[in-house]
Amino acid sequence: MDLKEITGIGEVRKKSLEESGIFSAEDLINYFPYKYYDFSKTEPYFDDGNVRLISATVIENPKIIKARTGLTMVTCKMNDEVGHTFNAVWYNQIYIKNNLFLGAEVYLYGKNSPSKKNTFVVMLSKHKDKLELGFLPVYRTISGIGQKILHDSINFVINKLNFSTIIPEKMLRRYNLQPLKNAYYELHNPLSEENVSSAIERIEIENLIPLIAVNEYFKATNKLLKNQKYNDTIKIKTQYEKLLPFNLTPEQNNAIYEIEKDLKSKFSMNRLLQGDVGSGKTVVAFYGAFLSACNGYQAVITAPTEILARQHYEFAKRIFENNDFCIELLTSSMTKLEKNLALENISSGKSKIIIGTHSVFSENVEFQNLSYIVIDEQHRFGVEQRNKLKQKGISPDILVMSATPIPRSMSLVIYGDLDLTTLNSRPKPQKITTNIVSNQKQNDMWNYIDNKIQNGSKVYVVCSKIDEDNDNDSVKKYSAKNMFDFLKTKFNPKEIALIHGKLSKEKQNDVIEKFRKGIINVLVSTTIIEVGVDIPEADIMVIATPERFGLATLHQLRGRVGRNGNDSYCFCLADNLNEKSYERIQFFKNHSNGFEIADYDLNNRGSGSILGTNQHGSDNGLFSKITSSIYGTAKEILEEIKKDSNNYYKVFEKGNKLYTEKILGKVIMN
Repeated sequence: MDLKEITGIGEVRKKSLEESGIFSAEDLINYFPYKYYDFSKTEPYFDDGNVRLISATVIENPKIIKARTGLTMVTCKMNDEVGHTFNAVWYNQIYIKNNLFLGAEVYLYGKNSPSKKNTFVVMLSKHKDKLELGFLPVYRTISGIGQKILHDSINFVINKLNFSTIIPEKMLRRYNLQPLKNAYYELHNPLSEENVSSAIERIEIENLIPLIAVNEYFKATNKLLKNQKYNDTIKIKTQYEKLLPFNLTPEQNNAIYEIEKDLKSKFSMNRLLQGDVGSGKTVVAFYGAFLSACNGYQAVITAPTEILARQHYEFAKRIFENNDFCIELLTSSMTKLEKNLALENISSGKSKIIIGTHSVFSENVEFQNLSYIVIDEQHRFGVEQRNKLKQKGISPDILVMSATPIPRSMSLVIYGDLDLTTLNSRPKPQKITTNIVSNQKQNDMWNYIDNKIQNGSKVYVVCSKIDEDNDNDSVKKYSAKNMFDFLKTKFNPKEIALIHGKLSKEKQNDVIEKFRKGIINVLVSTTIIEVGVDIPEADIMVIATPERFGLATLHQLRGRVGRNGNDSYCFCLADNLNEKSYERIQFFKNHSNGFEIADYDLNNRGSGSILGTNQHGSDNGLFSKITSSIYGTAKEILEEIKKDSNNYYKVFEKGNKLYTEKILGKVIMN
């Protein structure tokens, strides 16, 4: 069904839906509510700017007012449940006037007007005597489409669509699964919390089955027989541990064991190593590179930024300096002479461990016997590039790393073709105090930071924009360049530097090195320092306009400080947070575990933020609440489906389409 066939959806609203990632009727019914209000739990009116559900009674007949701005308002005097009198306002909804009469009892969902006292701007209203729901579903805002129109459109589609299931009848009975149409209706029109839970479970099982089928296929086809053999692993592991200036944690040892087992297997490794900020993934990954080099093979380690690539290179040189094999760096900023020499060393096999950025994917990079590949920050490279690098070796072992924690259930969806290893803890637990700082308290914060700088602190100040190219006053004020100019008046200007993506790679590296060496103590930056910058002495992070960053990015930024285990601080400099943003930043303030933050993001924003789809719309409901139980049920049902080859083929084709559209097409650089 085309979106234009839906009652109430014209060209303008169709465009708004498409801008939110909704291109079909099927997409629309999968636009799940992000929260529900219980009609039995209302609140009185309050002038506090918070969204709320009010139970109210009409005490005067409504009026229509035409504002100077061209808006038409319906206003109506109401009493809330404690007798407080206020004005309810509906914008551009003249028809509401005919539904309001003296004594009518209604539920109002909205918030008070910021400019008019005792005025409640209504987003959605329901008459009590016409109410069939127990809960009010609330959807993420779509420009130009109110809650009522969105809800009515979804119900229109549910009533018109023909729902078919891929699940055999006997499995529906075995697991007591309701009809799919019922599940969608109950999800969008629930009478109870149990309705919502059972509906989500039913829908997720239906969607997961084909995806698991595709992931199993990918996993089977990825298991290629390999020629390379790794010998002397016990001796090499002992040698590696002696090279490190610290002891490996039990978790790191376990991860190394899993990787080593894969390397010694007759099949190529395809493994995801994920871990929170500072969990020590790099040390684990480098063991595989060391084992490969000691056995005469080549290993390549990719990084999404040159800063991180150089950091990996310096780490490798430092721990492997007394070994015979050559370590090579390959980045786009190298001179032609440097590149040619590096390419010659790589193609001849002289260089055994190669560290680089996207440059290693280039056609002119040829390896002699590439055996081990590490792709750091997988979501920033993409699947296609992973495969391109894979083709440069003969059945090489591949380790994918991600520092963006993903709940295990979601990682099974995104990385179902990979085996999973997770590092849950850090070798040096970070002791970071996080605070939200209002504009009024900003001077106190800078004075405190100035005092800390005098005592040896190093400070990151991160901004969302480089320049003032934004209409938002807060963003203009806190652009990186404006912040840099402002801080030169607060601190010693010789100790402050600015870094962002428009600077040359040489300049970026120079600034980072000066910050590392303490020549500068305050680094004003964009999110270019989000991934991989490791300066243990840095102990203060200031994030301007935190509401403009996703929680995963905020967590990554905070992880840049406190890396030596000393007490550190993260300040979220926020001028004017709305209710939703404040709730998010408050959760970030109170939680330091990346997996807890990822779970919160998944439950509150849907899977889109984790899949990296923010600029392409979000799968607001699809795969948003997968549990191990749901995953297990879907897997068992798939085993039954496999007994019917025709049905299995249809399921696989559906999964292939879903995987391509929802996963591969959207795991992109944020």
